[in-house]
Amino acid sequence: MLKPARGRSGARGSFPPVHEPVEATAVRALARVNLAAIERNVRRLVADLGPGVELCGVVKGDGYGHGAVETARAALAGGAARLAVSTALEAARLRESGVEVPLLVMGPLSASELDAATP
Repeated sequence: MLKPARGRSGARGSFPPVHEPVEATAVRALARVNLAAIERNVRRLVADLGPGVELCGVVKGDGYGHGAVETARAALAGGAARLAVSTALEAARLRESGVEVPLLVMGPLSASELDAATP
């Protein structure tokens, strides 16, 4: 449980005021993704797999914010045999971009999404 900070006298004061959100233009973190590194790392993982075992690259959440299509292509180039996403919409976006490997949707599907996903 959070407790208010103590003041100079040692008595508990009130919680500090809630500040307005940071403006959308402020950069709080920056991630530089090296697609060649994704490909290389997947290739190393695949090399350690036993016979008949396939690697499934997880690219949910837009490739964890780094671009699902780009990270998917890098993983596939490294030897991933299938991909996993969170939603049917993410799967559809990969299909629209030309990805043809099996896709696993890890989240729930509505009835209409299930109809669309079933060949």
